[in-house]
Amino acid sequence: MENELDLTLPEWAFLDGNSHLGDTLEDRVVLIHNPSNTIIEFFMIDEESVELNEFIKTKEFEYINVFGEKETHLIAVHFSLDADFELDKILDKAIEFYKLFMDWEDASLIIEETSKDN
Repeated sequence: MENELDLTLPEWAFLDGNSHLGDTLEDRVVLIHNPSNTIIEFFMIDEESVELNEFIKTKEFEYINVFGEKETHLIAVHFSLDADFELDKILDKAIEFYKLFMDWEDASLIIEETSKDN
């Protein structure tokens, strides 16, 4: 059928809290892995540490931004239907996806700043 809709969801999607209620996620970065229904949140760790419940699965990782600065981030799992051993693989893939997103975001900022200068 020519007009058939493709309802396939992407593997990863950011959750957007903007609605008529305002920004209900308050600029938090929340990602969903659709195949496993895993909901993950990212935190940047600076001078202050992030305190989470000890039963929440987390993983720290480092990211070198476009300016060569090392940033420490924390990924935390809100919910998942996958077993713990599969969840480790999902977190690694989520970190890889998020780093590529941050590379893309940094490149967009540089392009925007360069176009303002011209």
